[in-house]
Amino acid sequence: MRLISLAAGCWFLSTACGGGAQFGTVEFGELAVEGRVDADFLSLQLNQLDPRFEACYVKALRGNRSAQGTIALRLRGGGGHLRPEVSFNDTGSPDLAECVIEATSGLTIIERQGYEPWDFSGSWSVEFKIVRRDNS
Repeated sequence: MRLISLAAGCWFLSTACGGGAQFGTVEFGELAVEGRVDADFLSLQLNQLDPRFEACYVKALRGNRSAQGTIALRLRGGGGHLRPEVSFNDTGSPDLAECVIEATSGLTIIERQGYEPWDFSGSWSVEFKIVRRDNS
């Protein structure tokens, strides 16, 4: 009898909770920059943000299971630092945007040696998508 109760409880939880936790993907948009900067070198360094943004998204989905969309950033950079600002956020999660800002501003940027110091502005976007599970 106990086995049947556990099975019924598991069935109830899986249907009531939507079949488990949501998970998603992170995709970087195109980086557009103006000023003194090596855009390709900067882009390679921004790739380091992928695991940080994935962690931000996991945390956001715990609080808002439908959070998905695009966060667009305005960037100012130079002196080894990025100063990001959110210019657009349709994810439905202000916490996700805040986490993206913290992760981006915490990235130390290495400028190419032998060139003038970087001083640039630009725009960049990140898309957060929920991966739908096939429950068949």
